[in-house]
Amino acid sequence: MGDSAPAIAACLGAIHRAVLAGDFPALPGLCATLEQGLGSGEIAASEGAARDLRRLAQENAVLLRAAQRGLRAAQRRVAEIRGVASGLTTYSATGLRQTSPLRSGPDHRA
Repeated sequence: MGDSAPAIAACLGAIHRAVLAGDFPALPGLCATLEQGLGSGEIAASEGAARDLRRLAQENAVLLRAAQRGLRAAQRRVAEIRGVASGLTTYSATGLRQTSPLRSGPDHRA
């Protein structure tokens, strides 16, 4: 096996650990390192090493898709919270959407 496969495997492992730790700012640098390792287009690797690299890449793809779904869910939740902060949304008997601003201050109940 040549030098490229272990370097690529190490980079894929670093990406995996960064995603698990939520260290998303580290990903651009790690991706650049991976691209450099893949830059020649030829990876010196045995059949077993190539299979291991493929497995690592597939595991990272699954992990990155899950992280992406989590981030989108968080964005939707933040949008919901902001929507609630802007007022109460209800629907009329005819199905028209109505937003009533929330009032701050003491709650006056009868």
